[in-house]
Amino acid sequence: MKKAICILFLGAYLISSTELRQLLKFPLLIQHYTEHKEQNKNLGLLQFLAMHYNDEDIIDLDYSKDQQLPFKSQGGYTGAVLSVFEPTPFYLLIPKVEIALPVAHAISNESFISSTFRSSIWQPPKAC
Repeated sequence: MKKAICILFLGAYLISSTELRQLLKFPLLIQHYTEHKEQNKNLGLLQFLAMHYNDEDIIDLDYSKDQQLPFKSQGGYTGAVLSVFEPTPFYLLIPKVEIALPVAHAISNESFISSTFRSSIWQPPKAC
């Protein structure tokens, strides 16, 4: 049951947000091909597809039907919007504030470091 629901949601998403909804127009393609086949018995499927998809759009009596074929028009898809204006730059001017802080001097007192510590740094490692 979960698998069927997942497939249903995935199908609904793909059809609504991608160009896969054009596949729903496939019966119109078959119907339009049979109409052309009735007019010209020698017309093959590849010739029909080349006439409607490879050649330039010819405005004839069935132009409105030609535009309803799959992948011929966008069908009002407004998912992607192209912005053609440049946003106005925004500048925030913050005044520079200088604060004079007293300088603190570090006092070092070497009497806190034992001499054994200083001499043990330079000794070779001892085996355990």
